Amino acid sequence: MKKPIRIALALIAACIVFSACSNGNQPAGENADAETNYVKYTELRADENGTVTIPAEGVSQTARFFNYDADGVSVQLVALRDKAGGVHIAFNTCQNCSPSPKAYYQQSGDVLKCTNCGFTFEPEKVGIAAGGCNPWPIDGVSIGDDEITVPTAALAAMRSTFASWAGPTK
Repeated sequence: MKKPIRIALALIAACIVFSACSNGNQPAGENADAETNYVKYTELRADENGTVTIPAEGVSQTARFFNYDADGVSVQLVALRDKAGGVHIAFNTCQNCSPSPKAYYQQSGDVLKCTNCGFTFEPEKVGIAAGGCNPWPIDGVSIGDDEITVPTAALAAMRSTFASWAGPTK
């Protein structure tokens, strides 16, 4: 009789330990760091004007990724600040490596690095430089002091480019 009691007590203790380790601050459906409340991946929703809006205050020197569902295809944006504090945003796919499924950027230190070819890219040029191995600029994007707005038409236009894309979204 003592063995089943010990097993039951061990299971209860394990449940208590594991539940104490959970992240109660993590928003549902998003990847958040409990210490900083930093959200790496965010789902975007269009408003009635045909735009998506991203608060500029949430953009830092740590890259954030924004996913938009374009009729079943995840189109991803990457946003970050440069060293001078300027906000930069672009499609998170390499213009040169696309349509490779690995044609996306991840942050490596203070640069973005293409996971397909290894090219590194300075934040100051994100969303500005066109052509070659760099993040794809967004047509019609507006970067203001408080918010970034992107027309959904620009997101929908990239649907075929992202059809074979296999970057992380969570």
